[in-house]
Amino acid sequence: MTAFFSGLSLRRIARWLLVLSALYVVGWLLWQARSALTPFIIGAILAYLFLPLVNRLEGRVPRWAAILIVYALVLAVIVTFFAFLVPPLIEQFSQLVRALPDISTIERWVDMLIAEYQQLLANLPANIQSEVQQTVAEVVASALTTIRTNLLSYLRNLGTFLISSMLSVASTVAFLLGFFLVPFWLFYVLMDQRAGRERLNHVLPEQLRTDFWSVITIIDSDFSGYLRGQLLLGLVVGSAAGIGLGLLNLLGMQVPYVLILAVIAGITELIPVIGPIIGSIPAILLGFIDSPTTGLAVLLLYVAIQQLENNFLVPRIVGDSVGLHPAVLMVLLVVCAQVFGVLGAILSAPMGAVSRDVFLYLYGRLSDPPRPPGELPPRLRKAGISPPAEPEPEPAAEPAPPP
Repeated sequence: MTAFFSGLSLRRIARWLLVLSALYVVGWLLWQARSALTPFIIGAILAYLFLPLVNRLEGRVPRWAAILIVYALVLAVIVTFFAFLVPPLIEQFSQLVRALPDISTIERWVDMLIAEYQQLLANLPANIQSEVQQTVAEVVASALTTIRTNLLSYLRNLGTFLISSMLSVASTVAFLLGFFLVPFWLFYVLMDQRAGRERLNHVLPEQLRTDFWSVITIIDSDFSGYLRGQLLLGLVVGSAAGIGLGLLNLLGMQVPYVLILAVIAGITELIPVIGPIIGSIPAILLGFIDSPTTGLAVLLLYVAIQQLENNFLVPRIVGDSVGLHPAVLMVLLVVCAQVFGVLGAILSAPMGAVSRDVFLYLYGRLSDPPRPPGELPPRLRKAGISPPAEPEPEPAAEPAPPP
């Protein structure tokens, strides 16, 4: 790396400024079209998830056939999902909506609350009654003022919203077109992965090539194992919750919306540390609404699932994929959720691991004396992870024989 900085010239600096300017322009264009690029972002995630399976199948069949096999498997999963899971999910959601209180029920609850308030107020001494009435009146007046102000603000913004909605028709068309093109785009990405890597190697300066692929290896190792493991854990935990709740219903207990609760358990499993706790709360509450016995049984079911996950599934599926203490993960979870939203909460663990490992690698490379290029942090070396070997240069063509 020191040799790279010492070899800088005015021409090389100008060339890098040109490259950075081009990257800035491309980044600006991508940011302006970010809403229409959502399908391609999803496609990039799918390519990242499918690539190991395609590479493994390539040893037995041609690469194009391996990609088509993966497509067929994904299509089979989607068809199965919509054929067997979506109809009962829709039915249970409909039952849940029908179970929600209507306006007349809410009015009856409000009348009961007012009657309780008046009865409580009548039992208080006269001097306290006036103070309570004044406080309640101030709170109600403040709430009405807030509602009135917000309503006027919403009405003022309604015209702007309608205009922006009309202007977003073009963006919607581009969005749908992107989803139509994603399968074809994904095929070319998977097909030309190795060729793209070779072209990138030709573009990268030789002094930075090993460092570049080392950083890519760190990002891949921290993200890939964690994400694939969490997706598999979510599938297993959601299935276990659905089967367990179904068995409790067969035993005479009444836990409604089993499929919805199973989906919630599977999705919240993606959130590190506190996700399983969040996923268990709706089921436990519904169980206690039925009876204390049902609530206790649901609680024990989720505790058993967590014990099975922590002691058997996690060591074998995920392992120590990020190497972060749970206390650190909780802080990362809150910070990433605040900055990046729900996606940040889900990806907080691998983002923290990537930040740490990339920092350690770059710190070692910039130390005096610098660590050799390609020497990853100790945690990754212990796991047997190393940067990919550079492709061998193509043999030079033999000179043509003289005429």
